[in-house]
Amino acid sequence: MFWKSKTAAALLLLLPKVAFSYELIAHLKHKNPDTLETLFWEIATPGSDRYLQFLTRAEIADLLSPGTSAVSEVESWFQTLGSLRTVVSPLRDTVTGFFDDQEDELLFPSKENRPESLSFLHRRDEGIPEDPAASRITENASNGVKDEDTIYTIANIKDAYGIPHDLQATNADTAQMVWGPGTFGYSAAKLELHKEKECPLINTDKIYFDTENHGTPGGDNFGEGQLDVNMISSFGLNVSTIVSNTNTTASTEETVGFGAALLDFLTDLAQRDSVPQVLSMSLGSLSAASCDLLCSEAQAMGFTLQDCQDYLATQRQVCMFLSQDQTDRINTALQVLGTRGISVFGSSGDGGSHFSFGPFKAEGDDEAIADALNEISCEFQIPVMPTASPYIVSVGGEMWDDGDSSKPITWAGYGGGSGSGFSIEFDQPTHQKKAVEEYLKKEGMPPPESYNASKRAYPDVSAIGVSGTSQSCPITAGIWSLIIDHRLNIGLPPLGFLAPRIYQVAYQHPGEAWEDIIGGDSSTSCDNGFPATDGFDLNTGWGRPIWEGLLAHFGRDDH
Repeated sequence: MFWKSKTAAALLLLLPKVAFSYELIAHLKHKNPDTLETLFWEIATPGSDRYLQFLTRAEIADLLSPGTSAVSEVESWFQTLGSLRTVVSPLRDTVTGFFDDQEDELLFPSKENRPESLSFLHRRDEGIPEDPAASRITENASNGVKDEDTIYTIANIKDAYGIPHDLQATNADTAQMVWGPGTFGYSAAKLELHKEKECPLINTDKIYFDTENHGTPGGDNFGEGQLDVNMISSFGLNVSTIVSNTNTTASTEETVGFGAALLDFLTDLAQRDSVPQVLSMSLGSLSAASCDLLCSEAQAMGFTLQDCQDYLATQRQVCMFLSQDQTDRINTALQVLGTRGISVFGSSGDGGSHFSFGPFKAEGDDEAIADALNEISCEFQIPVMPTASPYIVSVGGEMWDDGDSSKPITWAGYGGGSGSGFSIEFDQPTHQKKAVEEYLKKEGMPPPESYNASKRAYPDVSAIGVSGTSQSCPITAGIWSLIIDHRLNIGLPPLGFLAPRIYQVAYQHPGEAWEDIIGGDSSTSCDNGFPATDGFDLNTGWGRPIWEGLLAHFGRDDH
């Protein structure tokens, strides 16, 4: 069994109840990062001798941990800082120190005083987020669809993708997960209402939290959590569905605390004894590199770096990563998940190729900096994170022209549009190069100086996103849970990182596993963007799922 009970699941993340005021988490320098990179791609690439030969937690620890002396060095350093207790992770690559704030509540050691073995340090503080006003919930969150409710039903979407309405998982070991921090959660009553109205076969007994944090109704992330749970449980019918909220600190809702929470979650999941086969993540923001670019360009226009950073900190879910060093560590954690057999899906974003959601809004004295950042954002294609990571399958959004399910086009509306573009900092993986090269030869592309065509391109695939790509991502994840359930039932392993095989199947069997989406672009409120064209494009990837083709090409390995 994946997990024998909800109680056992809940115990996985709970530490003894001790009143610590804050924690410092030290990420140690990995011993063999290049070897991990090589193994990741070998395990994920069809035809490789290592294909789908996933690693155990012990094997990853042996590969990455810098050793006992490095761990001891950091533990001793924490003790000199006044740590009351230290905990070493099962992968032996992080050390957590627990501190009392009575003497120095602002403790954060400078880089000059850190041990040589330390790669990245972040701080976790206690605290429950304030209950945000309802007006701060994004327009295209879980209840954003109004008159389209009767069009984009679960039944109609399944019909469009060729998925039988009664198709359910049957293997007890199949498991899927959604995650979010802060107020992220779901209402059991609203899930029951969704079940009654849309999908009567949802098994609510198999949906549960694995943490003690169950979110806050009315909060910014609660609507995201409700949408995630509704969608993944509707499309991954009868799959054990784990809802995880691993952080309740206030900064995870709006500012750089989100990046710390994501890193915490990914590193924790990577070191669990048992892991789900599918993970869906709907939340994100502009990448750290994107925010660095915005402020660099703003400085060139006469603003100070502090002006830019102060303004961005006031904008809802725009710049939520601490640094590019932090995103590098997040990437490593995603690599580890792939080598353990987890298929990770991420929403491509709701601001086209220019924003997190939509243009910056000015209030009072902020008008000048807001106008400048909007001008910069339209001049460049600005990527979001974590979906721009090369170690995630990025999911864009589609909608139906005139409500006709046979006419898929790029999702756009409610002030946003399907996220897309090129990463700034992450190189383009080999499996994408042919598709991207062919795509960029077509007409209608944005100015070439607005993006770097040698970097990771996204999204990879798409699904219905009329409530934002926070809808399309869990839909896609649930569908893949059923593919993996089929594989487990016939004695095959899960699929881990899917992108190389997705591109291989799309190249070799065009139109069989994904239906092409043509129409729309990523311009949103700017005057340039990537068009949705025939074949692969940077709006909808390879297109929307075709169930029969997915099952034929991914349900077995004997092609």
